[in-house]
Amino acid sequence: MSGRKKWVTSAFNQISTIDNAKVATPPAARSPGVNLNKTNGMKRNLSDNFETVQESGNNNVTQNMSQENWLNIFAPNHVNELAIHSKKVMELREWLQQCETKQNKQPAQICLLSGPSGCGKTAAVFALSKELNFYIKEWINPVDQEIVHNLGDQGYKESYKTSQWEAFKSFLFQASRYRSILGKINDKKRLLMVEDFPNFLLKSPDTFQEILEDYQNYGKSPLIFIVTESRSRGLNISYNLFTDQFKQKFLIQHISFNAIASTLMQKAMKRFCSIMAKNTEKEMYKVPDSAITDSIVVSAQGDIRNALINLHFAALNGIPGVLVTSSEKPKDSKSMIKKRKSQSSLKSIGKDESITMMHALGRALNPKYIDNQQCFLHSPEDIADAFASEPKTFTNMLQTNYLSHFREIECVAVASNGLSLSDLLFQEYREDTLPHTSLNIAIRSVMVANKQPVSAWLPIKAPKRLLLKHQEKLPKEAAKFLIHPNNISSNLYNTDYNIYVKIMSQQNK
Repeated sequence: MSGRKKWVTSAFNQISTIDNAKVATPPAARSPGVNLNKTNGMKRNLSDNFETVQESGNNNVTQNMSQENWLNIFAPNHVNELAIHSKKVMELREWLQQCETKQNKQPAQICLLSGPSGCGKTAAVFALSKELNFYIKEWINPVDQEIVHNLGDQGYKESYKTSQWEAFKSFLFQASRYRSILGKINDKKRLLMVEDFPNFLLKSPDTFQEILEDYQNYGKSPLIFIVTESRSRGLNISYNLFTDQFKQKFLIQHISFNAIASTLMQKAMKRFCSIMAKNTEKEMYKVPDSAITDSIVVSAQGDIRNALINLHFAALNGIPGVLVTSSEKPKDSKSMIKKRKSQSSLKSIGKDESITMMHALGRALNPKYIDNQQCFLHSPEDIADAFASEPKTFTNMLQTNYLSHFREIECVAVASNGLSLSDLLFQEYREDTLPHTSLNIAIRSVMVANKQPVSAWLPIKAPKRLLLKHQEKLPKEAAKFLIHPNNISSNLYNTDYNIYVKIMSQQNK
Protein backbone atom coordinates (compact mmCIF):
# COMPACT_ATOMS: atom_id res chain seq x y z
CA MET A 1 0.00 0.00 0.00
CA SER A 2 2.88 2.34 0.66
CA GLY A 3 4.14 2.03 -2.93
CA ARG A 4 0.75 2.89 -4.45
CA LYS A 5 -0.39 6.40 -5.23
CA LYS A 6 -2.82 7.81 -2.69
CA TRP A 7 -5.96 9.11 -4.43
CA VAL A 8 -7.84 9.94 -1.21
CA THR A 9 -6.74 12.96 0.83
CA SER A 10 -7.23 12.60 4.55
CA ALA A 11 -9.26 15.22 6.33
CA PHE A 12 -6.86 15.08 9.29
CA ASN A 13 -3.66 15.91 7.40
CA GLN A 14 -3.55 19.40 8.88
CA ILE A 15 -3.87 18.03 12.41
CA SER A 16 -1.13 15.48 11.79
CA THR A 17 1.27 18.16 10.52
CA ILE A 18 0.56 20.27 13.58
CA ASP A 19 1.25 17.32 15.87
CA ASN A 20 4.47 16.56 14.06
CA ALA A 21 5.56 20.17 14.40
CA LYS A 22 5.00 19.99 18.16
CA VAL A 23 7.44 17.08 18.57
CA ALA A 24 10.36 18.17 20.78
CA THR A 25 13.76 18.23 19.10
CA PRO A 26 17.06 18.50 20.97
CA PRO A 27 18.35 22.10 20.91
CA ALA A 28 21.62 22.68 19.15
CA ALA A 29 24.54 24.34 20.84
CA ARG A 30 24.43 28.07 20.16
CA SER A 31 26.65 30.97 21.11
CA PRO A 32 25.60 33.60 23.68
CA GLY A 33 25.19 36.20 20.89
CA VAL A 34 22.67 34.02 19.14
CA ASN A 35 20.66 33.61 22.33
CA LEU A 36 20.56 37.42 22.75
CA ASN A 37 19.14 37.85 19.27
CA LYS A 38 16.63 35.15 20.04
CA THR A 39 15.42 36.94 23.16
CA ASN A 40 15.14 40.24 21.26
CA GLY A 41 13.11 38.48 18.57
CA MET A 42 10.85 37.01 21.23
CA LYS A 43 10.29 40.50 22.67
CA ARG A 44 9.39 41.85 19.23
CA ASN A 45 7.02 38.97 18.63
CA LEU A 46 5.34 39.57 21.99
CA SER A 47 4.85 43.29 21.22
CA ASP A 48 3.47 42.49 17.78
CA ASN A 49 1.08 39.94 19.25
CA PHE A 50 -0.08 42.48 21.84
CA GLU A 51 -0.80 45.04 19.10
CA THR A 52 -2.75 42.49 17.08
CA VAL A 53 -4.79 41.60 20.18
CA GLN A 54 -5.61 45.29 20.69
CA GLU A 55 -6.64 45.67 17.04
CA SER A 56 -8.82 42.56 17.22
CA GLY A 57 -10.41 43.92 20.38
CA ASN A 58 -11.22 47.20 18.68
CA ASN A 59 -12.63 45.35 15.68
CA ASN A 60 -14.85 43.31 17.99
CA VAL A 61 -16.17 46.50 19.58
CA THR A 62 -17.03 48.02 16.20
CA GLN A 63 -18.55 44.73 15.12
CA ASN A 64 -20.78 44.66 18.19
CA MET A 65 -21.82 48.26 17.51
CA SER A 66 -22.69 47.48 13.90
CA GLN A 67 -24.74 44.43 14.88
CA GLU A 68 -27.21 46.60 16.80
CA ASN A 69 -30.36 47.70 15.01
CA TRP A 70 -29.67 51.42 14.65
CA LEU A 71 -33.16 52.06 13.23
CA ASN A 72 -34.64 51.54 16.69
CA ILE A 73 -32.67 54.54 17.95
CA PHE A 74 -34.60 56.89 15.65
CA ALA A 75 -38.00 55.20 15.99
CA PRO A 76 -40.75 57.55 17.25
CA ASN A 77 -41.75 56.88 20.84
CA HIS A 78 -44.71 59.26 20.93
CA VAL A 79 -47.39 60.31 18.50
CA ASN A 80 -46.03 63.87 18.44
CA GLU A 81 -42.81 62.58 16.88
CA LEU A 82 -44.58 61.12 13.84
CA ALA A 83 -43.95 62.88 10.52
CA ILE A 84 -47.50 62.19 9.32
CA HIS A 85 -50.42 64.49 8.68
CA SER A 86 -52.57 64.98 11.77
CA LYS A 87 -55.80 64.01 9.98
CA LYS A 88 -54.44 60.58 9.05
CA VAL A 89 -53.26 60.00 12.61
CA MET A 90 -56.70 61.02 13.84
CA GLU A 91 -58.42 58.53 11.51
CA LEU A 92 -56.24 55.68 12.77
CA ARG A 93 -56.75 56.70 16.41
CA GLU A 94 -60.54 56.80 15.96
CA TRP A 95 -60.50 53.31 14.47
CA LEU A 96 -58.47 51.94 17.39
CA GLN A 97 -60.80 53.62 19.87
CA GLN A 98 -63.75 52.08 18.06
CA CYS A 99 -62.05 48.68 18.44
CA GLU A 100 -61.89 49.28 22.21
CA THR A 101 -65.64 49.82 22.44
CA LYS A 102 -66.41 46.75 20.31
CA GLN A 103 -63.93 44.43 22.00
CA ASN A 104 -64.78 40.70 21.87
CA LYS A 105 -67.81 41.40 19.67
CA GLN A 106 -68.67 40.08 16.23
CA PRO A 107 -67.92 40.92 13.53
CA ALA A 108 -64.21 41.51 14.15
CA GLN A 109 -62.91 44.93 13.14
CA ILE A 110 -60.65 44.97 10.05
CA CYS A 111 -58.63 47.91 8.70
CA LEU A 112 -56.57 48.39 5.54
CA LEU A 113 -53.67 50.84 5.81
CA SER A 114 -52.17 51.71 2.43
CA GLY A 115 -49.68 54.25 1.14
CA PRO A 116 -46.37 54.64 -0.68
CA SER A 117 -43.10 53.29 0.64
CA GLY A 118 -41.70 55.11 3.67
CA CYS A 119 -44.80 57.16 4.55
CA GLY A 120 -44.83 56.00 8.20
CA LYS A 121 -47.60 53.38 8.18
CA THR A 122 -45.97 50.87 10.53
CA ALA A 123 -44.51 53.56 12.77
CA ALA A 124 -47.96 55.12 13.22
CA VAL A 125 -49.48 51.79 14.22
CA PHE A 126 -46.76 51.12 16.81
CA ALA A 127 -46.92 54.64 18.26
CA LEU A 128 -50.72 54.69 18.58
CA SER A 129 -50.85 51.16 19.98
CA LYS A 130 -48.32 52.19 22.61
CA GLU A 131 -50.44 55.21 23.52
CA LEU A 132 -53.69 53.22 23.72
CA ASN A 133 -52.06 50.18 25.41
CA PHE A 134 -52.57 47.70 22.56
CA TYR A 135 -50.40 44.60 22.40
CA ILE A 136 -49.33 44.00 18.79
CA LYS A 137 -48.94 40.51 17.38
CA GLU A 138 -47.38 40.62 13.91
CA TRP A 139 -47.47 37.90 11.29
CA ILE A 140 -44.05 37.08 9.84
CA ASN A 141 -43.72 34.64 6.98
CA PRO A 142 -41.93 31.48 8.11
CA VAL A 143 -38.84 30.20 6.39
CA ASP A 144 -39.62 28.21 3.26
CA GLN A 145 -38.81 24.73 4.47
CA GLU A 146 -40.68 21.46 4.36
CA ILE A 147 -41.69 20.25 7.81
CA VAL A 148 -42.70 16.61 7.61
CA HIS A 149 -44.67 14.96 10.42
CA ASN A 150 -44.60 11.16 10.33
CA LEU A 151 -47.57 9.39 11.88
CA GLY A 152 -47.03 6.25 13.92
CA ASP A 153 -49.62 4.10 12.20
CA GLN A 154 -48.41 4.91 8.69
CA GLY A 155 -45.81 3.10 6.71
CA TYR A 156 -42.58 4.33 5.22
CA LYS A 157 -42.73 7.53 3.11
CA GLU A 158 -46.35 8.18 4.12
CA SER A 159 -46.48 11.60 5.80
CA TYR A 160 -48.09 15.02 5.62
CA LYS A 161 -46.63 18.53 5.41
CA THR A 162 -47.83 21.70 7.09
CA SER A 163 -48.92 24.30 4.54
CA GLN A 164 -48.57 28.05 4.71
CA TRP A 165 -52.34 28.36 4.57
CA GLU A 166 -52.72 26.33 7.77
CA ALA A 167 -49.99 28.33 9.53
CA PHE A 168 -51.59 31.67 8.63
CA LYS A 169 -55.07 30.55 9.62
CA SER A 170 -53.89 29.15 12.95
CA PHE A 171 -52.04 32.40 13.66
CA LEU A 172 -55.17 34.50 13.12
CA PHE A 173 -57.42 32.41 15.36
CA GLN A 174 -54.93 31.50 18.08
CA ALA A 175 -53.34 34.95 18.39
CA SER A 176 -56.74 36.65 18.61
CA ARG A 177 -58.10 34.29 21.26
CA TYR A 178 -55.21 33.27 23.52
CA ARG A 179 -52.59 35.26 25.37
CA SER A 180 -48.90 34.78 24.85
CA ILE A 181 -46.84 33.22 27.62
CA LEU A 182 -43.97 35.60 26.91
CA GLY A 183 -46.22 38.66 26.54
CA LYS A 184 -47.47 41.17 29.03
CA ILE A 185 -49.79 40.26 31.89
CA ASN A 186 -52.47 42.80 30.93
CA ASP A 187 -52.55 42.16 27.18
CA LYS A 188 -56.31 41.98 26.90
CA LYS A 189 -56.28 44.55 24.11
CA ARG A 190 -54.55 42.71 21.31
CA LEU A 191 -54.01 43.97 17.79
CA LEU A 192 -53.10 41.64 14.92
CA MET A 193 -50.95 43.15 12.17
CA VAL A 194 -50.22 41.62 8.77
CA GLU A 195 -47.63 43.44 6.66
CA ASP A 196 -45.73 40.52 5.14
CA PHE A 197 -48.42 38.85 3.05
CA PRO A 198 -48.20 35.08 2.48
CA ASN A 199 -47.69 33.97 -1.09
CA PHE A 200 -50.86 31.89 -1.31
CA LEU A 201 -53.04 34.97 -0.71
CA LEU A 202 -51.78 36.59 -3.91
CA LYS A 203 -52.33 33.44 -5.95
CA SER A 204 -55.82 32.52 -4.67
CA PRO A 205 -57.96 35.46 -3.49
CA ASP A 206 -60.90 33.09 -2.90
CA THR A 207 -58.97 31.39 -0.10
CA PHE A 208 -58.32 34.77 1.50
CA GLN A 209 -62.04 35.52 1.36
CA GLU A 210 -62.88 32.24 3.13
CA ILE A 211 -60.35 32.98 5.88
CA LEU A 212 -61.79 36.45 6.52
CA GLU A 213 -65.34 35.05 6.64
CA ASP A 214 -64.30 32.66 9.39
CA TYR A 215 -62.33 35.37 11.18
CA GLN A 216 -65.29 37.74 11.29
CA ASN A 217 -67.34 35.04 13.00
CA TYR A 218 -64.74 33.64 15.39
CA GLY A 219 -62.00 36.29 15.72
CA LYS A 220 -61.72 38.21 19.01
CA SER A 221 -59.17 40.93 18.17
CA PRO A 222 -58.99 43.72 15.56
CA LEU A 223 -56.97 42.98 12.45
CA ILE A 224 -55.01 45.53 10.42
CA PHE A 225 -53.40 45.00 7.01
CA ILE A 226 -50.53 47.24 5.89
CA VAL A 227 -50.01 47.45 2.13
CA THR A 228 -47.39 49.41 0.17
CA GLU A 229 -48.78 50.91 -3.01
CA SER A 230 -46.91 50.71 -6.30
CA ARG A 231 -47.29 52.39 -9.67
CA SER A 232 -48.09 49.22 -11.63
CA ARG A 233 -51.50 47.75 -10.91
CA GLY A 234 -50.18 44.25 -11.45
CA LEU A 235 -48.04 44.54 -8.31
CA ASN A 236 -50.46 46.64 -6.26
CA ILE A 237 -51.91 44.40 -3.54
CA SER A 238 -54.50 46.93 -2.41
CA TYR A 239 -55.92 47.08 -5.95
CA ASN A 240 -55.86 43.37 -6.76
CA LEU A 241 -56.65 41.80 -3.38
CA PHE A 242 -58.77 44.44 -1.64
CA THR A 243 -61.35 45.39 -4.25
CA ASP A 244 -64.27 47.72 -3.52
CA GLN A 245 -66.73 44.83 -3.30
CA PHE A 246 -64.36 42.96 -1.01
CA LYS A 247 -64.08 45.94 1.37
CA GLN A 248 -67.84 46.48 1.43
CA LYS A 249 -68.52 42.83 2.17
CA PHE A 250 -66.22 42.60 5.19
CA LEU A 251 -66.72 46.23 6.36
CA ILE A 252 -63.02 47.02 5.98
CA GLN A 253 -62.07 50.60 6.81
CA HIS A 254 -59.52 51.88 4.32
CA ILE A 255 -57.07 54.56 5.50
CA SER A 256 -54.76 55.83 2.77
CA PHE A 257 -51.52 57.64 3.69
CA ASN A 258 -49.84 60.15 1.39
CA ALA A 259 -46.15 60.75 0.84
CA ILE A 260 -44.58 62.82 3.60
CA ALA A 261 -44.53 66.56 2.94
CA SER A 262 -41.25 68.44 2.84
CA THR A 263 -42.07 70.51 5.94
CA LEU A 264 -42.78 67.40 8.01
CA MET A 265 -39.66 65.78 6.56
CA GLN A 266 -37.55 68.76 7.65
CA LYS A 267 -39.00 68.47 11.15
CA ALA A 268 -38.14 64.77 11.28
CA MET A 269 -34.59 65.44 10.06
CA LYS A 270 -34.07 67.92 12.90
CA ARG A 271 -35.19 65.27 15.38
CA PHE A 272 -32.77 62.73 13.86
CA CYS A 273 -29.89 65.21 14.07
CA SER A 274 -30.70 65.98 17.71
CA ILE A 275 -30.50 62.26 18.50
CA MET A 276 -27.13 62.04 16.74
CA ALA A 277 -25.83 64.96 18.81
CA LYS A 278 -26.32 63.10 22.09
CA ASN A 279 -23.29 61.90 24.05
CA THR A 280 -24.26 58.25 23.57
CA GLU A 281 -24.21 58.59 19.77
CA LYS A 282 -21.23 60.92 19.26
CA GLU A 283 -18.83 58.00 18.89
CA MET A 284 -20.74 56.78 15.84
CA TYR A 285 -22.20 59.92 14.24
CA LYS A 286 -21.22 63.44 13.37
CA VAL A 287 -24.08 65.85 12.72
CA PRO A 288 -24.07 66.93 9.03
CA ASP A 289 -24.60 70.50 7.95
CA SER A 290 -27.88 71.95 6.72
CA ALA A 291 -26.91 71.70 3.02
CA ILE A 292 -26.65 67.92 3.21
CA THR A 293 -29.89 67.53 5.15
CA ASP A 294 -31.75 69.73 2.65
CA SER A 295 -30.39 67.70 -0.26
CA ILE A 296 -31.42 64.48 1.48
CA VAL A 297 -34.98 65.80 1.83
CA VAL A 298 -35.09 66.67 -1.88
CA SER A 299 -33.71 63.28 -2.95
CA ALA A 300 -36.03 61.26 -0.65
CA GLN A 301 -39.24 62.44 -2.41
CA GLY A 302 -41.46 61.86 0.61
CA ASP A 303 -39.84 58.58 1.70
CA ILE A 304 -38.71 59.01 5.31
CA ARG A 305 -37.06 55.59 5.41
CA ASN A 306 -34.91 56.51 2.43
CA ALA A 307 -34.06 59.85 4.05
CA LEU A 308 -33.04 58.19 7.32
CA ILE A 309 -30.79 55.68 5.56
CA ASN A 310 -29.10 58.47 3.57
CA LEU A 311 -28.65 60.51 6.74
CA HIS A 312 -27.15 57.50 8.52
CA PHE A 313 -24.46 57.00 5.88
CA ALA A 314 -23.81 60.72 5.51
CA ALA A 315 -23.31 61.21 9.26
CA LEU A 316 -21.09 58.20 10.04
CA ASN A 317 -17.66 58.99 11.41
CA GLY A 318 -14.69 58.22 9.22
CA ILE A 319 -16.38 58.38 5.81
CA PRO A 320 -15.80 60.96 3.05
CA GLY A 321 -18.29 63.72 2.40
CA VAL A 322 -21.42 63.15 0.36
CA LEU A 323 -21.45 64.67 -3.13
CA VAL A 324 -24.22 67.19 -3.76
CA THR A 325 -25.34 68.50 -7.15
CA SER A 326 -27.40 71.65 -7.72
CA SER A 327 -30.18 71.72 -10.29
CA GLU A 328 -31.81 74.95 -11.42
CA LYS A 329 -35.49 74.99 -12.34
CA PRO A 330 -37.27 78.08 -13.67
CA LYS A 331 -40.30 79.22 -11.75
CA ASP A 332 -42.01 80.56 -14.85
CA SER A 333 -40.77 79.98 -18.38
CA LYS A 334 -42.70 82.96 -19.79
CA SER A 335 -41.11 85.62 -17.60
CA MET A 336 -37.33 85.65 -17.88
CA ILE A 337 -37.00 88.44 -15.32
CA LYS A 338 -37.87 86.22 -12.38
CA LYS A 339 -35.05 84.49 -10.61
CA ARG A 340 -34.45 80.81 -10.97
CA LYS A 341 -35.17 78.49 -8.12
CA SER A 342 -32.17 76.30 -7.32
CA GLN A 343 -32.24 73.19 -5.21
CA SER A 344 -29.59 70.62 -4.45
CA SER A 345 -29.90 66.87 -4.48
CA LEU A 346 -27.63 64.00 -3.62
CA LYS A 347 -25.39 62.71 -6.38
CA SER A 348 -24.24 59.36 -5.02
CA ILE A 349 -27.18 58.29 -2.87
CA GLY A 350 -30.86 58.99 -3.02
CA LYS A 351 -34.16 57.81 -4.38
CA ASP A 352 -34.65 57.68 -8.13
CA GLU A 353 -37.16 60.11 -9.56
CA SER A 354 -40.39 58.29 -10.31
CA ILE A 355 -42.46 59.75 -13.16
CA THR A 356 -45.76 58.61 -14.56
CA MET A 357 -46.54 57.71 -18.14
CA MET A 358 -48.22 61.05 -18.82
CA HIS A 359 -45.29 63.08 -17.48
CA ALA A 360 -42.82 61.07 -19.55
CA LEU A 361 -44.92 61.47 -22.70
CA GLY A 362 -45.08 65.21 -22.10
CA ARG A 363 -41.30 65.38 -21.82
CA ALA A 364 -40.85 63.41 -25.05
CA LEU A 365 -43.54 65.13 -27.14
CA ASN A 366 -42.76 68.66 -25.89
CA PRO A 367 -38.99 68.73 -25.43
CA LYS A 368 -37.44 71.64 -23.56
CA TYR A 369 -33.90 72.95 -23.78
CA ILE A 370 -31.54 74.42 -21.19
CA ASP A 371 -30.98 78.17 -21.76
CA ASN A 372 -31.62 77.98 -25.52
CA GLN A 373 -28.80 75.48 -25.95
CA GLN A 374 -28.78 72.29 -27.96
CA CYS A 375 -29.14 70.26 -24.77
CA PHE A 376 -32.37 68.74 -23.50
CA LEU A 377 -33.65 69.60 -20.04
CA HIS A 378 -34.82 65.99 -19.61
CA SER A 379 -32.42 63.36 -20.89
CA PRO A 380 -33.90 60.79 -23.32
CA GLU A 381 -31.77 58.14 -21.65
CA ASP A 382 -33.41 58.82 -18.28
CA ILE A 383 -36.89 58.61 -19.79
CA ALA A 384 -36.01 55.30 -21.45
CA ASP A 385 -34.59 53.89 -18.21
CA ALA A 386 -37.75 54.85 -16.31
CA PHE A 387 -39.88 52.68 -18.64
CA ALA A 388 -37.46 49.85 -19.36
CA SER A 389 -39.99 47.33 -18.01
CA GLU A 390 -42.69 48.34 -20.55
CA PRO A 391 -40.92 49.58 -23.69
CA LYS A 392 -43.56 48.46 -26.17
CA THR A 393 -46.38 50.24 -24.33
CA PHE A 394 -44.50 53.54 -24.24
CA THR A 395 -43.55 53.27 -27.92
CA ASN A 396 -47.18 52.61 -28.89
CA MET A 397 -48.24 55.72 -26.97
CA LEU A 398 -45.63 57.76 -28.84
CA GLN A 399 -46.77 56.44 -32.23
CA THR A 400 -50.38 57.32 -31.43
CA ASN A 401 -49.81 60.89 -30.20
CA TYR A 402 -46.67 62.25 -31.90
CA LEU A 403 -48.28 63.50 -35.12
CA SER A 404 -50.44 66.25 -33.55
CA HIS A 405 -47.41 67.81 -31.77
CA PHE A 406 -45.47 68.61 -35.00
CA ARG A 407 -45.74 71.75 -37.15
CA GLU A 408 -43.82 70.80 -40.32
CA ILE A 409 -44.11 67.67 -42.44
CA GLU A 410 -40.32 67.44 -42.85
CA CYS A 411 -39.95 66.95 -39.09
CA VAL A 412 -42.73 64.35 -39.16
CA ALA A 413 -40.80 62.38 -41.80
CA VAL A 414 -37.69 62.26 -39.61
CA ALA A 415 -39.66 61.18 -36.54
CA SER A 416 -41.62 58.52 -38.45
CA ASN A 417 -38.38 57.10 -39.84
CA GLY A 418 -37.05 56.63 -36.29
CA LEU A 419 -40.32 55.12 -35.06
CA SER A 420 -40.34 52.68 -38.00
CA LEU A 421 -36.80 51.59 -37.13
CA SER A 422 -37.84 51.17 -33.50
CA ASP A 423 -40.83 49.06 -34.53
CA LEU A 424 -38.60 46.91 -36.69
CA LEU A 425 -36.17 46.25 -33.82
CA PHE A 426 -39.03 45.18 -31.56
CA GLN A 427 -39.62 42.18 -33.85
CA GLU A 428 -36.26 40.68 -32.91
CA TYR A 429 -36.95 38.51 -29.87
CA ARG A 430 -33.61 36.69 -29.60
CA GLU A 431 -31.75 39.64 -28.03
CA ASP A 432 -32.81 40.92 -24.61
CA THR A 433 -31.24 44.37 -24.93
CA LEU A 434 -32.97 45.34 -28.18
CA PRO A 435 -36.33 46.41 -26.62
CA HIS A 436 -34.56 49.00 -24.48
CA THR A 437 -32.56 50.15 -27.52
CA SER A 438 -35.76 50.41 -29.57
CA LEU A 439 -37.40 52.52 -26.88
CA ASN A 440 -34.36 54.78 -26.75
CA ILE A 441 -34.41 55.26 -30.53
CA ALA A 442 -38.13 56.09 -30.51
CA ILE A 443 -37.78 58.70 -27.76
CA ARG A 444 -34.69 60.30 -29.30
CA SER A 445 -36.17 60.46 -32.80
CA VAL A 446 -39.31 62.24 -31.57
CA MET A 447 -37.43 64.69 -29.33
CA VAL A 448 -34.73 65.57 -31.87
CA ALA A 449 -37.09 65.94 -34.85
CA ASN A 450 -39.63 68.12 -33.03
CA LYS A 451 -37.80 71.46 -33.17
CA GLN A 452 -40.94 73.62 -32.76
CA PRO A 453 -43.63 71.79 -30.77
CA VAL A 454 -47.26 72.84 -31.08
CA SER A 455 -48.22 75.01 -28.12
CA ALA A 456 -51.78 73.85 -27.48
CA TRP A 457 -53.70 71.62 -25.13
CA LEU A 458 -53.58 68.19 -26.77
CA PRO A 459 -54.98 65.33 -24.69
CA ILE A 460 -53.16 62.01 -24.73
CA LYS A 461 -54.94 59.26 -26.65
CA ALA A 462 -54.60 55.55 -25.96
CA PRO A 463 -53.49 53.29 -28.83
CA LYS A 464 -56.29 51.57 -30.66
CA ARG A 465 -56.49 47.81 -30.59
CA LEU A 466 -56.97 46.26 -33.99
CA LEU A 467 -59.34 43.31 -33.82
CA LEU A 468 -58.64 40.98 -36.72
CA LYS A 469 -61.72 39.34 -38.16
CA HIS A 470 -60.61 35.92 -39.24
CA GLN A 471 -62.84 35.02 -42.20
CA GLU A 472 -62.50 32.37 -44.82
CA LYS A 473 -63.79 34.66 -47.61
CA LEU A 474 -63.34 38.36 -48.16
CA PRO A 475 -66.45 40.58 -47.95
CA LYS A 476 -68.37 41.39 -51.12
CA GLU A 477 -67.43 45.07 -50.94
CA ALA A 478 -63.74 44.20 -51.13
CA ALA A 479 -64.18 42.15 -54.29
CA LYS A 480 -65.30 45.26 -56.19
CA PHE A 481 -62.12 47.23 -55.54
CA LEU A 482 -59.37 44.60 -55.28
CA ILE A 483 -57.41 43.40 -58.30
CA HIS A 484 -58.28 39.91 -59.52
CA PRO A 485 -57.33 37.35 -58.42
CA ASN A 486 -57.72 38.69 -54.90
CA ASN A 487 -55.86 35.92 -53.07
CA ILE A 488 -55.20 38.01 -49.92
CA SER A 489 -55.10 36.60 -46.43
CA SER A 490 -57.51 37.86 -43.80
CA ASN A 491 -54.69 39.30 -41.66
CA LEU A 492 -53.27 41.28 -44.58
CA TYR A 493 -56.70 42.53 -45.57
CA ASN A 494 -57.54 43.81 -42.08
CA THR A 495 -54.19 45.52 -41.59
CA ASP A 496 -53.63 47.10 -45.04
CA TYR A 497 -56.70 47.04 -47.29
CA ASN A 498 -59.69 47.32 -44.98
CA ILE A 499 -59.46 51.06 -44.33
CA TYR A 500 -59.09 51.88 -48.05
CA VAL A 501 -62.06 49.68 -48.99
CA LYS A 502 -64.23 51.56 -46.48
CA ILE A 503 -63.16 54.96 -47.87
CA MET A 504 -63.79 53.94 -51.49
CA SER A 505 -67.16 52.38 -50.68
CA GLN A 506 -68.30 55.58 -48.94
CA GLN A 507 -67.28 57.72 -51.93
CA ASN A 508 -69.24 55.56 -54.38
CA LYS A 509 -72.48 55.89 -52.40
